[in-house]
Amino acid sequence: MVRLALALVFLTPVPLLAQRGPYPTGQPTGVELEIHNTFDTIVAAWNQHDAGAMAAMWTSDGDYMEPDGRTVFGRDEVKRLLTYEHASVFKSSQLLLAIERVRSPAKSVAIADGTYELFGATDTKGNKIPTRSGYFTSVLTRGPDGWRVSANRLMLPQVLIWRDRE
Repeated sequence: MVRLALALVFLTPVPLLAQRGPYPTGQPTGVELEIHNTFDTIVAAWNQHDAGAMAAMWTSDGDYMEPDGRTVFGRDEVKRLLTYEHASVFKSSQLLLAIERVRSPAKSVAIADGTYELFGATDTKGNKIPTRSGYFTSVLTRGPDGWRVSANRLMLPQVLIWRDRE
């Protein structure tokens, strides 16, 4: 019985989003609400595996960096990468995203930080991989067609060897 209890404690995933909730700083308004709506559009397109709709949310010269550092530049390259990934490793995936902070250092610029969870992804051989939980930072600019991603950085958490563990 003790082994079963310990196994459940150590094997049960604790999602980042479940700990933080969808609006950790209260209901968004103004620019923050507009940024939330922009990401709602991106997440909906992800979950429908619509690479064109996702890429349309980038500026023409925007970039996208994956957690391993691979970066693509320009909306067309973002679309090409997302098309490839959603036809293979992400074709059955579902994305959850929580924006934790939005700040606007200039009238047409916003920086969004948050967490994401990716479910149902596979490796290149089609084997399911565990849920991937991470962080993101995006820089968005406002143009005539609304807010668009100019730069997106995905990060996977890891313990830094020079920090004390709590």
